[in-house]
Amino acid sequence: MWFRRNQERALRSLLSRIEAASEPTNNLVAEVLQQACPRLQAAPKPNDLVRRLIAAEAWVDLGFWLIGWELPDWVIHRLSCDDRRWTCSICVRGLAINWIEDVAEFQHDNPSLAILGALVQAQLRKIQGPVPSNVTPFRRTGRRGTNRVSNDAER
Repeated sequence: MWFRRNQERALRSLLSRIEAASEPTNNLVAEVLQQACPRLQAAPKPNDLVRRLIAAEAWVDLGFWLIGWELPDWVIHRLSCDDRRWTCSICVRGLAINWIEDVAEFQHDNPSLAILGALVQAQLRKIQGPVPSNVTPFRRTGRRGTNRVSNDAER
C-alpha cells in the first residue's frame, strides 16, 4: 500500500511538471520514462527505437509508441486542437465512450505534452483502481429446455 501511495504521488507530481512545461525536454521525457513506463523499465534490454526517437526529439511519435507499449489494451480516442490547446484522450480498447470515467484525458498547449500527459493520467488511473469497463463477464447458465424436461419428468 505504501508503494502504491508513493507511486501515485510521483505520477501526480509528474503531471504537474508536464502541465507547467512549455515544451518537452530530455529531462522531462526521462522522468516520464522512469516513472510512468514500468513495462519499458522491466524490458531486458534498452529499446533502440526509444533511443532513436529521443535523439531525434520526435516527441509525438514517442508518445504514441509509449501508449501502445505501456497500455496495450488502450487506444488513442482523440487528439485535437481547439483554440491553440491540444487535447489527447485515450481509452480502453473496445469500450463505448459514454462516460467520463472511461477516458484518460490531458490538455496542453504542446501536442506532445498532451500525449505524454494522457499516458501519465492513464497510468495514474490504473494505480488508483480497476479501470472502468462496460464488458460483463461471461456466465454459463443452464439450458432452459433441459430444466423444463426434468421438471416435467418429476411430475
